[in-house]
Amino acid sequence: MRTMFGADVEALTGLGSSFVESAETLETARRQVDGIVAAAGWVGPDAEEFRQDWSRRLAPALASCLGALRDNAEVLRRNAEDQARTSAADGGSGLDRGGAPGTGGGGDRSGDGGKDRPGNPDLSGHGPWVDVPPTIPLDDAALDPNMINQQGLGDCWLLAGLGAVARDDPQFIRDHMQLNADGTWTVTMYKDGDPVEITVEPEVAQDGVMDPSGNPSWASIYEKAAAEYWGGSYDDIDGGYSSDAFAAITGATPSKTGEGNLSDLKDRLADGPVALGTEDEPSWWPFGDEVDDSRVVPNHAYIVDKVEERDGELKVHVINPWGPGAHLQNDGSDKVGDMWLTEKQYKENFDTVYAVPSTR
Repeated sequence: MRTMFGADVEALTGLGSSFVESAETLETARRQVDGIVAAAGWVGPDAEEFRQDWSRRLAPALASCLGALRDNAEVLRRNAEDQARTSAADGGSGLDRGGAPGTGGGGDRSGDGGKDRPGNPDLSGHGPWVDVPPTIPLDDAALDPNMINQQGLGDCWLLAGLGAVARDDPQFIRDHMQLNADGTWTVTMYKDGDPVEITVEPEVAQDGVMDPSGNPSWASIYEKAAAEYWGGSYDDIDGGYSSDAFAAITGATPSKTGEGNLSDLKDRLADGPVALGTEDEPSWWPFGDEVDDSRVVPNHAYIVDKVEERDGELKVHVINPWGPGAHLQNDGSDKVGDMWLTEKQYKENFDTVYAVPSTR
């Protein structure tokens, strides 16, 4: 009798989604109780004792449960992907969340990261080198997320995180980029919360991020520093998650959750930078959700710019790190540079929220 080892990929995916939904429900309840406790018309020693018990014991316990649910959802997702890859190797359904331009998942951030490395990172076929001008604009207009124009690298996860931080606190970016007397740049990133200074030469990969005019920009310098930070090759930033970008750029602890609703997203944006991950398409993930809007890039990362009332309902404005304007695809669809979405449209196309506390 032959024993079968493995898992039902669809069942694992569904279970992971249930964990994420449960975490979102618990998070909403925790936020609601927080507000009720703070606003309750109750004074005196008993009231103070109760509030301290909530803030010091009960609320952290709920946060721990939230973390456990989300961590286990991530374990289930990874096991589902591993099973799908194994099935593909055996002739089953394939899975590719790799590094085509615009993809937002799959990069392994557990390697030899967090270091300054001498010389240039490996171009890995993304060259030739393009000289960086002696000076690069770092004013607020230049740091606007709409000035990011992703090229041939699959590092939207990094650029979405970078653009979200620049949108929230452009001075933080200026404070973490230093032009040296020899023309090199020193970018300060973080490893486990500790600063890491990375010096890069004034030349960047041709396939790397540029400004909308096709010229090297501040983001080009940061992207090259990230290539050194994460291993010494531009291929090392091909595919990943914006939570990793937030941690490396700001040094703070990021969060990664399901899409939730726009009211929750608005609260998160008030607290700091936010990036989003879109749903997949069938050719990449056979059992998961897929984007419904032809303007949205599947398996991609976007910058959250605003969440506000428009035309009588709450909407979100997202920015595509591919750059402004329309990007015509081979299938005839236009993947636009930015768009306003209703809550229904948002939930139909996005499945992950990456957030980090503000550096302001």
